[in-house]
Amino acid sequence: MALLSRSILALAVALFSTTALAQKQCDVELRHGLIITDDVIRIVDKGQTRVQINNNNQLFIRGYWVDLSTDESKVLQQFSLGIRQTVPELVNLATDGVNLGLSAIEHVVEGMTDKQSEVLKTQLQYVERALMDKFKRGDDFFFIAPQSLSKIDDFFTKDISKKIHSAVHGSLGAILMSLGDAFKSREGNIEDRMNDMSQRMDIISKEIDKSLQLKARQLELKASEYCECLNALDITESKLQAIVPGMVNFDLVQIKS
Repeated sequence: MALLSRSILALAVALFSTTALAQKQCDVELRHGLIITDDVIRIVDKGQTRVQINNNNQLFIRGYWVDLSTDESKVLQQFSLGIRQTVPELVNLATDGVNLGLSAIEHVVEGMTDKQSEVLKTQLQYVERALMDKFKRGDDFFFIAPQSLSKIDDFFTKDISKKIHSAVHGSLGAILMSLGDAFKSREGNIEDRMNDMSQRMDIISKEIDKSLQLKARQLELKASEYCECLNALDITESKLQAIVPGMVNFDLVQIKS
């Protein structure tokens, strides 16, 4: 049992041992949600689309079209392209590593017990739901919720890691119970099964560790770039607000420092 516990611990450490996502923090807050598709950007508040930009050149506020001159449309296009250059990549980087980690945990349990761990399934659903509340992507869209971008590391290292911790340790109980049942009924060789499980978990923990470290490095490299892009986006948004005062009510980018 000590061997099994050490393997579980190794997996947990690999999942939680990410460094800060960025050494240079960028204190930027997105004050509204964003949904981005190929043709449309929606600024969302309380589940409702408040601002919509079509094809980078048509502006709607609360469903009403705003007539813009050629020069004013250029400012709108600059704002729209600024969002498209930053947000989708951030969503991709935020979701990739976690999805890989969730898949790896499922593979740890797979084949180790004939019993399906309902605890594992439920906890992983909580993790996925928490992730999708903040970041979500589909075949044709990206979504990011209102949040402070300087606190993304807290979301992953605290909120998500706690949920993964619960999933791993919850499934451990089911595995041990199954192995105990097998031992009692003399089905198979419990020692071989434990060794097999230990080896699998060692391999998976190393792969998870490498993937999460890679994600941390990617975000570190992008941190200053995001800061520059979002600062530029904030300046462009201010220009657009001067042209269209109704945009002030749905201020998207707020620089806090």
